[in-house]
Amino acid sequence: MGSSNSTKSTVSERWTDLLGRLAGRHLKRELRTVERSGAVIKRNGTTLINLASNDYLGLASDLRLITAAQLALERYGVGAGASRLLAGNFSIHEELEVEIAKFKRTEAALVFSSGYATNIGVLTALAKANDYIYLDELVHASIHDGARLSGAQVERFRHADVDDLEHRLKANSSRGGRIVVTDGVFSMDGELAPLPDLVAVCERYDALLVVDDAHGTGVVGPKGRGTVAHFDLEDRVPVQIGTLSKALGVQGGFVAGSKELIQFLINRARSFIYSTGIAPALAAAALEALRIAEQEEWRRCI
Repeated sequence: MGSSNSTKSTVSERWTDLLGRLAGRHLKRELRTVERSGAVIKRNGTTLINLASNDYLGLASDLRLITAAQLALERYGVGAGASRLLAGNFSIHEELEVEIAKFKRTEAALVFSSGYATNIGVLTALAKANDYIYLDELVHASIHDGARLSGAQVERFRHADVDDLEHRLKANSSRGGRIVVTDGVFSMDGELAPLPDLVAVCERYDALLVVDDAHGTGVVGPKGRGTVAHFDLEDRVPVQIGTLSKALGVQGGFVAGSKELIQFLINRARSFIYSTGIAPALAAAALEALRIAEQEEWRRCI
């Protein structure tokens, strides 16, 4: 008993010390409660203009999404109840995936519980220990984590520097596979990735290109179809990743590509296999959000 208490005390002291050092560097994070979502929010009774949200099209509180979710709640219940490979796969999930594939102009799509889970699942499924993953140095943290967890060799090329990427690809004499990963729109400054040049380099060196378009989906390109569509490269980018939780205002992530890719991920992406499917109500809301995002062009012109 004494040894157990001593261990707990040591661990607690370690946590406290770390938090103190973070606070000293002004890096300690705190949760802040808001009273409602939307373009205007309330916090501690004060009304504020919301410039911290990813709800780019203002759909998170749209009554049409709320109604779609309510109807799905009545039909399907609250949660999916299981992994989609067991008893948690509903027709609304498959309908959403069909519409995502149409939206992204791909053969198929697969919905995950979050954008983070999508990147983790896709990269750990696609890469093996003898493969190489090349990351733009400013990609999202989930991409860095997925690459690291895959066990592949990871190299970071200078941000948006296609010449640096090509130099690294040319210097690699390994027989392992090569995967290049970039954001479509970089979240910190809104910069678009140089996709035409990245596609050309990947085709030249037989590298698989993965584009995480979390911040471009719904916002960039014709009818909001994303950065890949903006550059008219839909038939040359084999793996498109996106999220339902930003411009579409819901929750969840997805990957779009060939039928073979999606079947492969259903069988190998652990964050899909071992997670409960997203709530059917969220799938219904996302389906409605896709329809609105395509039809209401004015939302991208504000």
